[in-house]
Amino acid sequence: MATVHDARVLVAVSDRTPSDYGGDVVEAIEAGLNATVLSKRGSVATEYLRELGPTLDCVVAVSDRSSCVENLAPAAGEVPLVVYGDEVPSVPVDEVVATDGGTDLLARRVSERIERARERDALAEANTKLSALNTYTRELTGCETVREVSDTVVEAVTNALGHEEVVLAMLDDGTFFPYGHTLPNDYDVEADTDEGVIGRTYRTEETQIVNEYDADPDKIRDADDVASVLSTPVGDHGVLQVTTDREGAFDQQDAEFLEIVASHAAEALARLQREADLRVERDRLHYFFDGIKSPAVYVESTDGDEPVLVEVNTAYEALFGADGVGNPVSEGFPTETERELFGFDGPDEVVHRDITRETTDGPADLIVGAVPIPLSGVETAAFGLYAADVEFP
Repeated sequence: MATVHDARVLVAVSDRTPSDYGGDVVEAIEAGLNATVLSKRGSVATEYLRELGPTLDCVVAVSDRSSCVENLAPAAGEVPLVVYGDEVPSVPVDEVVATDGGTDLLARRVSERIERARERDALAEANTKLSALNTYTRELTGCETVREVSDTVVEAVTNALGHEEVVLAMLDDGTFFPYGHTLPNDYDVEADTDEGVIGRTYRTEETQIVNEYDADPDKIRDADDVASVLSTPVGDHGVLQVTTDREGAFDQQDAEFLEIVASHAAEALARLQREADLRVERDRLHYFFDGIKSPAVYVESTDGDEPVLVEVNTAYEALFGADGVGNPVSEGFPTETERELFGFDGPDEVVHRDITRETTDGPADLIVGAVPIPLSGVETAAFGLYAADVEFP
């Protein structure tokens, strides 16, 4: 028979039974389940169940007396209650096993009940963790700095997942360093990408479950407080690890939960990097933009929206005014030609068109050129340049 790991079973018998009554049940469960079996009688069993029920995996009532089961049932709560007897109790129980089935059948039924209860509890715990994680993953989408991302990740792993020792190691010039962690303040262990479990995690881009750290071929340091390691990559930014001093502490579900945090952290860090790169590109382009002496505009589209007239330079404002700034292209430009050049279906290369447009000095024949600008994180970006007598290439 398959054993139930670390199970604790209470066998309860009536006070009005012989002293050895239920002994065969205890022996069968101990042998069949390899479990810890506690045998209690009457009111002692009920009181034990009432006070220590959360430490038990199952209760077996060995009695034909309905009063014994009636006393146990309210105290059992979420703990499975199995009756071994030939009468149907007057109160709800999880299962009744008739004595003609024998103690071996009883042991199997107890094992099945424990497995079901553990599956139920694991599902409830998983749902609780997922609900808690949702709060932190939403926070990650709004983080504005790497430090905020790091702090939120550490809080998610400790508060939502219940791990005490966590390290978010960031990669800098080929070396990992602890950026956010719950370890002592003097913790300063660093590692290269070809070292340790952390390096293996980064190189393979796969989560590592190490349940016997001392025997791991990539062990790089002796640590009495590290027996198990769970390590998952955070994109190409770093590695998220949790450790414990217990061997065999982590399983696949632990890995999946940690991967949820790591994936959202990677997205947040990638977004911050894109935003930083975009600011640099925009600053460089706007420096060029501000130095143009001819009238010029800048249009941009993000998230599939219609391009917007984002900015005009001083020369444009002096010639046309700045009334259209901030409006969609369809509203920001007075001529159909400009709206086509800077709209959704604008050109992918530099083009120029002839237009007649009202200026502060009256109608003027002009040449407008559209210059597409590739920017990371922006769907469409372009400069528009205006001239009276210069033809753009």
